Amino acid sequence: MTITPNDIYKLILQGESASIEIKKCSENVPRSVWETYSAFANTRGGVILLGITEHKGRPLESRYEITGVSDLDKIETDFFNILNNRQKVSRNILFDSDFRPVEVEGKTVIYISVPEADYHKKPIYINDDIVDGSYKRSHEGDRRLNREELAMMLRDSTDDIDSQILEHYGMDDIDGETLRGYRQVFDTANPGHAYKNLDNKEFLYRMGGYDYDRHKETEGLTIAGLMMFGKGTPIEKRFPLFRMDYLDLTGVKPGGDLKWNDRLTYDGRWENNLYNFVTMTMRKLLFTLPSEGRIVGEARRDGGPLYDGIREAIINSVTYSDFQTEGVLRIDRRDNEIILRNPGLLRISAKRIYNGDFTHARNRNIQKMFRMIGYGDNIGSGFQKILTAWNTLGFLRPELKELEDVKEVWLSLPLFGTNNLVGTSNKEEGTSNKEEGTSKNDSTVKLDSENGSGIEGQANEDLGQEKGQVNHCEGQENEDWRQEKGRENLCEGQENKGLEQVKKQVKEQVNLSEKQKEVLIYFLDHPSASLKTCTEATGASAKSIRYTFKKVRDWLEIRHEGPDKTGSWSFKLIEKE
Repeated sequence: MTITPNDIYKLILQGESASIEIKKCSENVPRSVWETYSAFANTRGGVILLGITEHKGRPLESRYEITGVSDLDKIETDFFNILNNRQKVSRNILFDSDFRPVEVEGKTVIYISVPEADYHKKPIYINDDIVDGSYKRSHEGDRRLNREELAMMLRDSTDDIDSQILEHYGMDDIDGETLRGYRQVFDTANPGHAYKNLDNKEFLYRMGGYDYDRHKETEGLTIAGLMMFGKGTPIEKRFPLFRMDYLDLTGVKPGGDLKWNDRLTYDGRWENNLYNFVTMTMRKLLFTLPSEGRIVGEARRDGGPLYDGIREAIINSVTYSDFQTEGVLRIDRRDNEIILRNPGLLRISAKRIYNGDFTHARNRNIQKMFRMIGYGDNIGSGFQKILTAWNTLGFLRPELKELEDVKEVWLSLPLFGTNNLVGTSNKEEGTSNKEEGTSKNDSTVKLDSENGSGIEGQANEDLGQEKGQVNHCEGQENEDWRQEKGRENLCEGQENKGLEQVKKQVKEQVNLSEKQKEVLIYFLDHPSASLKTCTEATGASAKSIRYTFKKVRDWLEIRHEGPDKTGSWSFKLIEKE
């Protein structure tokens, strides 16, 4: 790909961001280049521009001046000499074509494209010091990895995390009922399998739940064996930072007396291992959804794409969880969506995952254990199956994102489409629109501070006994569920549609920097936020936030309604005549 002067101008107008670094360079390679190289390689990649001087304090439009490099040959030679010196840089992940001189205004600017390193090769570090020389990109700056982040990155560099032997954990730490239940399902799913007559210890060894280290002359449960079939107490003692939680929050309003309808959490009433959590959660969650009956052979099989997609999503969350970092494997059933959270960060970018790329699961033995009883596969197609199922159902596309601050990955599964909600016909939608006074073509997004912002915190309070589920007749339940949810959630579905339209417009604006896009997306996701909280979250100053608002006023109307501290933001796309 040829880099033109126009490409350089576009990058300069965006300013420094999570993926762009601009540096003055004349005769020598700046020392700080290597911190940025490490940071980009350990994060999501980026572009370094050399030969551009920054005038801080000026507006973005006039902040950067093209001054060029004076000795291109020397800088190129020095750059690659240092890059290939293992005492200076741990690994060279660049091709020669990633270093490109570009003539701009009669001066030479150097364009360096730094890709994200393969997760097996991370961390990329400098000065032969993996602890103090490993960096990550955070907003516009390079930040040294802390010890927890470094440990997570080192764990992620291997594909057999859950095969680690846990010393001093043995068969006494296995819950017999859990393993017996799993083996019954295994035998049904795999009739005549060679593992059927093995004793429990040998069965676990073959499945990756128990192992031997002949060099150290030790043996014991692996992480997979303990997490899948272990007793609750040993799991909590070995992985004290990890927990599991399922919450049914349908109909729950912020500030109301009802905090949840049903909850599965650590309460001493079940052995809290992964197998029990997954199977119990699936029963509880799928019970709240309509089931499509299908004839397979001579038998009826409930499910359909909705059930299949949810199963894949749950198994994905489990098999990609990092049990050794603080976090929660949590599944929320909400009115309009299902949200799945798991501890750990994405091994590759969400964009690559949407495009069909994949990584091996963190917990490959656990993945195998679920696959052997019909849950998921291990060929990397799980997320694509979810997308296919949601597309078949006509729902909005699932949203996958990572929350860097809490080290979690969130997957949101919307239960509605652009034209109708789950099970709601177009005729019903039109009637509801008329009754509610909502126009399908209205691009206004009214974002109110009560739209679910407080549910999560409320749900985490320990308020005693859980609410029991109410059983319904199967046929009537499905029809009532469709009609009720369609009436309740149509208005919110229209708001979400408009919200997606605004987000799409923001992301497509070429005259906005990545930082400015981040600010706008933050307010769209947090309508009750203040300038101060946005500054804390994005690193943008209040002045730059106001400038961003001013910059989009030709196509986006932004209003703040109500008091400064308790009001909310609303956004409306301006239709051009």
